[in-house]
Formats: sequence, structure tokens, C-alpha cells
Amino acid sequence: MTDYERIRSEISLSDKRMKHTEGVIKAAEALAGRHFPFLSSEDVRVAALMHDFTKEYTLEQHREICLRWGIPMTPEDIEKPKLLHARTAAAIAEHTYGLNPEICSAVRWHTTGRPAMQPMEIVIYFADYIEENRVYPACVKLREFYEKQLGKRKDPSDALLRAVAKSFDITLQDLIENKELIDQTTVEARNYYRRLIAEGGLLT
Repeated sequence: MTDYERIRSEISLSDKRMKHTEGVIKAAEALAGRHFPFLSSEDVRVAALMHDFTKEYTLEQHREICLRWGIPMTPEDIEKPKLLHARTAAAIAEHTYGLNPEICSAVRWHTTGRPAMQPMEIVIYFADYIEENRVYPACVKLREFYEKQLGKRKDPSDALLRAVAKSFDITLQDLIENKELIDQTTVEARNYYRRLIAEGGLLT
């Protein structure tokens, strides 16, 4: 039995969350195939499957996982616990399933992103944002922007870079408009990718 088959048999998500997860798997496979064909297709599928593994956990369940594996919790985590699922899912990926660091890191950073993301991290972060089942205006806007960039840029990597940078702009605007807390890592990621574009760099 593969890791994907084992985790799929044990994962417990609502129908709505599972539909989203299946959309992320599909989007991640497409993104990896287009931009990072050297990535293991099995690892991409496993990372996508794991990304929201604890999304529907209660705050107390997140607390228990954080205590078990020494994950620090900030006051912001308590106020906005939905960000915790990336860390707790990554912990389960590492400690329960023994998945490789590339997968665990992609699960860890899929919500906030971070500067200098590695290929697997980019794939899961971006697939989570643009998968076809997401109808939130910010997701639709980014999906359309990415498709337009693919049509106008000679280098697909340039199109993806600009779409990733745009994703942070959209996220920050959305958080500000809704008067929500902003994770500092998202700000740092936004600045990193905007500088990379300004300097003529590409994703590697």
C-alpha cells in the first residue's frame, strides 16, 4: 500500500473539505507537471492530500497536537486558530506517517506561504488557492490572473512567479478589508516575490 492509499483510507474530512482536497490534488498535479516535472507525482499527491488533514479539528485538538510535539502557540493562534492546521497537519505528516521533509514542509507552509519557497511548497500553496472548486472572489481572481499570465508570458515560470506574487497582494488586501490579523510570514513572502520580479529573477 502506498502512502497515498494509506492516508486516504484513514483521513476523516467532511464531504465539502474532501471535495476541496480532491481539487487541490488535481491542481497540484497539473502545476507540477507544467512547472516542476522533476517532482515525484506520488509525493505531490500525498502533500495535497495531507494539506488540510486537521483543518476541521477543534482548538483543543490542535492544542493537544502542539503540546505533544512541542509546537509553540502564539496569542494570534488562539485568536485565529485556522492557521494552526498547517502546523498540526505537518506534524502528523512527519511524526505519524513518517513522510519526507519535502512533503512536510509543503503542508507546513501551504496557508501563509513563505519567502523562497521550494518547488513542492509552491505547488501546494498555489494549488490550494486556485483549485477549481473554490468560488471565493479572491480565488477566482487569482485563477483568472494565472491563466492570463500563461497566455502572455513566453516562460511559464515567469507566469507562475507573477501569479504567486499576486496571490500575496490579494491575500493581504482581503485580510485588511476584513480587519483580520496578518501573519508576518505572508508579508515577508510578498516582499520577497515582488523583489524577485523587480530583479528579473525566476522561480527555481
